[in-house]
Amino acid sequence: MPSLSSRIRAINGGGSDGWDVFHRARAMIEAGEAVTELTIGEHDTPTDHIILDAMHAAARAGHTGYAAVPGIPALRDAVAARVTRHTGIATGRDNVLITPGGQAALYAAQLACCNPGDRALFIEPYYATYPGTIRAAGAVPKGITTRAADGFLPDYNVVSDAALAHGAASLLVNSPNNPTGAVYPRATLEGIAAAAQDHDLWVISDEVYDTQVWQGTHLSPRALPVWSSARLSSAPCPRATQ
Repeated sequence: MPSLSSRIRAINGGGSDGWDVFHRARAMIEAGEAVTELTIGEHDTPTDHIILDAMHAAARAGHTGYAAVPGIPALRDAVAARVTRHTGIATGRDNVLITPGGQAALYAAQLACCNPGDRALFIEPYYATYPGTIRAAGAVPKGITTRAADGFLPDYNVVSDAALAHGAASLLVNSPNNPTGAVYPRATLEGIAAAAQDHDLWVISDEVYDTQVWQGTHLSPRALPVWSSARLSSAPCPRATQ
């Protein structure tokens, strides 16, 4: 009898897929119970009619066929302009790839950076899907723990721990961070950059929450001069589209 691929069977790493709480909450809501849901982060405000009207007008105008694989040129230009404004780093259409959501962007980045069996690092605490995304790309997830006493900020010595970093292929960082809310200051990002250069790591920077900052200032790793000689993949895609 045919069986599912080892890639699919290994995504959960032998544990839960993380959706148990979500399904239980939705079942309780359907049963009429009052539930405050803090699971997938889906907001409770409807899509603005301006957006819906623009989508309807575009479809009526004939924009319903296949788009170019990297994305519609005008959309890539708009994203590039937005990234330039927010990071201060000149960004053009050739630097932008449109994906069907932030999760797909992170998956594509791991596929581009890692060969099957490579170690892929990420910072703990982490967004729930990170390990599964890495496993789906055929890599081996390894978490780098941060502490509340340190503001959940990874420093150079933590990231550069030879037991983890030596021989790894990628490092996924997320600032502003979900779930801790930590916003990495310049010194933290410079330490990450130095560790990445020391161990020849691709850095995948998930900056999906770059506008949700109430304390501190978001700084994209791309804005650091040191990154001119480092390797960086940035995935600032809206989580709401996942």
